[in-house]
Amino acid sequence: MNIYRISEKYENLKDSAVRHSLIQINDSGKMTVEDCKQVLLFDENTIRLKIAGSIVTINGLDLKMRNYSDRGVIITGSLHSIGFEDNGKE
Repeated sequence: MNIYRISEKYENLKDSAVRHSLIQINDSGKMTVEDCKQVLLFDENTIRLKIAGSIVTINGLDLKMRNYSDRGVIITGSLHSIGFEDNGKE
């Protein structure tokens, strides 16, 4: 078995082991999303993130993203709405 297959199996195992994400929103317009898997879309009005078991869409004005890492992401700006959809992977 080559290193790429081992890496792929590890990532699949890791994705299946973590089935939750923590999202915190405070009144100053700061949103913290822990365990963000991937940024699917980012512009000043919309951010779409892949999280464990779902895709979250954040709509607002002057949205900024910072501190993106394997632990999560911080979003600031004027938050208007947040939506969730099943990412089709259970």
